[in-house]
Amino acid sequence: MTIQEIRNTWNSNRVDPQSAVELWNSKAASYSSKELPTAENSLAMRLILEHEMIGRGQTALDVGCGSGRFSFALEQLGACVTGTDFSPRMIGECEKAKKIRQSGVDFSICDWHNADLQALGWKGHFDLVLANMTPAVVSAETFLRLSEAGRNWCLMVKPTRRKNEILDLLTDMLGLKADTKGLDETIIYAFELLWLNGLKPRIDYEEQTWEHTWTTEEAVREYTLRISSSHVLSDPQREEIAEFLRHISCDGMVKERTRTTITAVYWQV
Repeated sequence: MTIQEIRNTWNSNRVDPQSAVELWNSKAASYSSKELPTAENSLAMRLILEHEMIGRGQTALDVGCGSGRFSFALEQLGACVTGTDFSPRMIGECEKAKKIRQSGVDFSICDWHNADLQALGWKGHFDLVLANMTPAVVSAETFLRLSEAGRNWCLMVKPTRRKNEILDLLTDMLGLKADTKGLDETIIYAFELLWLNGLKPRIDYEEQTWEHTWTTEEAVREYTLRISSSHVLSDPQREEIAEFLRHISCDGMVKERTRTTITAVYWQV
């Protein structure tokens, strides 16, 4: 494929931005309690340290920073860090943690889909641009923006080949197209775009299994928001989701398990 063909093909599947914001707002409190990533528990941090992607006094941009875990970890390496996310509650948790840590990370609410790098002063500004496990990068435009913000290293990490029995059953039951194909194609398109632009991307992998237990009503909200962020749901479909989750719940709880191959693409601009 040509660069233009990839641009035309690799588009965002986000149909309801507000549902996406609500989904991540709902996760803010739980994400804020997680420990900072290290080379032992994070593929991204291992690669950053192995390749010395950031050093003391250098600048880093954490795209889709969530609760700020990676922003704070990069700051501990001596970087001057900017963290951005489209979820107001996530940024709210970042600001709380910033005060506790007496941190200097600059956090802001920003939807990467619409980010004007020139106006923000971010164009070619950062020694490291990180997009770790974030829905901010879902199209050729949002991906290429990573390189535009960088002046040395860029690192994108995505969950690929993802299997979630509950989500897979729900999308099949509702007659919807699963969003996992888009995640897998992201890596292919990303590598091809970089290669065609004369860059030399590298790839690394890590197998992971995630487990989470929700109350039934939490699960209903979680899966409804998750699916509605990429599909238009009718009221009957929303009720089907609720009925299904109530049916499979045990003692008012729903346990999910996700198996995935975490894939990292990293390159120098």
